[in-house]
Amino acid sequence: MALQKVKGNLERMFDKNLTDLVRGIRNNRDNEGKYIAQCLEEIKQELRQHNIAVKANAVSKLTYLQMLGYDISWAGFNIIEVMSSTKFTEKRIGYLAASQSFHQDTEVLMLATNMIRKDLNSTSQYEAGLTLSSLSCFLSPDLARDLANDIMSLLTSTKPYLRKKGVLLLYKVFLRYPDALRPAFPRLKEKLEDPDPGVQSAAVNVICELARKNPKNYLSLAPTFFKLMTSSTNNWMLIKIIKLFGALTPLEPRLGKKLIEPLTNLIHSTSAMSLLYECINTVIAVLISISSGMPNHAASIQLCVQKLRILIEDSDQNLKYLGLLAMSKILKTSPKSVASHKDLIMSCLDDPDDSIRLRALDLLSGMVSKKNLMEIVRKLMSHMAKAEGTTYRDELLTKILEICSQNDYQYISNFEWYVSVLVELSQMEGGSHGGKLAHQMMDVAIRVETIRPFAIEQMSLLIENSSVLLKSGRHTSAAEVLYAACWLVGEFSDLLAKPRQALVSMLQGLSPQLSPHIQATFVHNILKLYSRLEETDSEIDGMILSKLEELVCSANLEVQERASTALQLVKSISNPDLGEEGLRKEIQVLYGGELNPVGPKAQKKVPVPEGLDLDAWINEPPAESEEDEEIEENLAQVFFKEDETDRAKKSPTEPSEQELADMRAQRIANQSSNPNYLKSYTPTSPSKQAASLNGVDEIGIQPIDLDVPLYIPGLKSADSYFNIESSRERKHKKKKKKKAKKVESSSEEDD
Repeated sequence: MALQKVKGNLERMFDKNLTDLVRGIRNNRDNEGKYIAQCLEEIKQELRQHNIAVKANAVSKLTYLQMLGYDISWAGFNIIEVMSSTKFTEKRIGYLAASQSFHQDTEVLMLATNMIRKDLNSTSQYEAGLTLSSLSCFLSPDLARDLANDIMSLLTSTKPYLRKKGVLLLYKVFLRYPDALRPAFPRLKEKLEDPDPGVQSAAVNVICELARKNPKNYLSLAPTFFKLMTSSTNNWMLIKIIKLFGALTPLEPRLGKKLIEPLTNLIHSTSAMSLLYECINTVIAVLISISSGMPNHAASIQLCVQKLRILIEDSDQNLKYLGLLAMSKILKTSPKSVASHKDLIMSCLDDPDDSIRLRALDLLSGMVSKKNLMEIVRKLMSHMAKAEGTTYRDELLTKILEICSQNDYQYISNFEWYVSVLVELSQMEGGSHGGKLAHQMMDVAIRVETIRPFAIEQMSLLIENSSVLLKSGRHTSAAEVLYAACWLVGEFSDLLAKPRQALVSMLQGLSPQLSPHIQATFVHNILKLYSRLEETDSEIDGMILSKLEELVCSANLEVQERASTALQLVKSISNPDLGEEGLRKEIQVLYGGELNPVGPKAQKKVPVPEGLDLDAWINEPPAESEEDEEIEENLAQVFFKEDETDRAKKSPTEPSEQELADMRAQRIANQSSNPNYLKSYTPTSPSKQAASLNGVDEIGIQPIDLDVPLYIPGLKSADSYFNIESSRERKHKKKKKKKAKKVESSSEEDD
């Protein structure tokens, strides 16, 4: 035996330890995989030896390799061997490897039950503590069932170190084996009054985690937690208790009335931001849960808002976000208290963090009133003009539309201002919400009858300058807004001062660059405006016919159909030989009458007449026959029959270089003789002229991106309405001051 020990000690002298392994890996960076494979072979040789110290050394190296991502599940039995060592230094290596590599489904754990029970009952607190810490990492349902009583017996230990670890491990036992909760709960409840603060904190943590799933079962512990909250100075434990009270208050509203005073005292006294936030959060939850209300709750809310202002003004981005988040909760119950801090929330829009800006936007939408709507929208529009990135810019635009249109335009007192805001938003860069802007323009003009003359005037100006808007070099929402503009101008054309000019602008704005649905709307409303003209105008007729003849060949079926229908109507009206003079008035009658809004579910409320079967055929379909099938098969040969010569004629042939040169020369000659063609400056020298013609395709066109706002004469600016509104407020304040002075002077005279 002595000889074997000496032999083992000599072998250990030449074995690589963990330090050698780490040094070797660093020295073999190029062949790291090959070196580690060699080390694994050496480790396997070491694990076959009888010396437990050699095995512990091998397991420590395996633990390091497992941290690098290598699988060591094959060494589970050897790890348990090292865990059973009588030396604490070797046992610690085994438990460390087990906590890293074992899990609840590891098969060799069934062999370690008695060994773990023996270590739990060890006289050394460090061995028992090591076992408790490692057991939490690989506790299985079978181990939890077999060792639950041994873990609960540690709660009565005289050493706080073991009591604290035992309480914390009980939570893992409850998760793996829920039947242990009922017998263990009385002992766990006793630990809330343990003389050691560490054990108390551990018990609070376990109960708070259990209460997250079902708070109602722990309502009976409220007096004990209330006592801890008013006496403890441990901030982390207070945070847990306050979170638990926030979950218990909706179940028992009477509890909330008792919590207000101690929570308010904590808000006044604490300097810990985390505890301050949880106190404010719980106060908000308490005030929401108290349905009857409290007489002095306004002071508590005001205190919370003032403390949240400190969080928002802090340089820490996390605290700022939490402050805004809590402020949004107060906004639901007390919007007036939050509205007084509007300037602070406005300043958050300048923050570089996107999440803080978006949270501030949500707050602003809830702070809107008739008095501050113009100011808030003006601020948001100025941010939208300076914002970088389309995502945040689109979020700003959406928020502006939501603020203005909420509750059927409840806060808008001047609809002319809102129409001008919509027009300005359509010209801003990066807008991808043109459909929303178009819907808002149409909705406002249809709902508010008094705003229609102003709206139609602005829409006609947009159509008149449509070519400038579309070619401004910016990605704007103007194209979609033109859909609403042409529809409104056509529908309410009786409000136009100059319908002929509006018709010419619409014809000039009908560009092939527009989307097909916008082109179809243009065609339809051009016909409306055309029917409003009192007399025939050959110039207008020519412009309409030329435009519609182009659109008849459109690839879109809707545009093609509308254009062909309108083309035939215009031809019938403009040609006096056809005798259709009364057709214009008939079209006026067709488009006459006011368009009223219809509810989306109105059609469902209309009853189906008796005897009407909507699924039945109006006309019975003809029966199919063999002759019809033959006709369908030979349908292509009914009107004409293609020969091989016709096919050869249709095949395209590419022109030669001489033909291309002749065609180019003929085109240049036609351009020079055409008086309507804008000719550029040409050099007098024939050689220069030829050189310029040959290199015309090589001239580069450089787009100029000028960061200058587009100005269209006639379009009203939203800022002008804001200045008018602010001047009215100043006059109103001056009148109030004068009245107050008069009342003071009259009271002094009476005295």
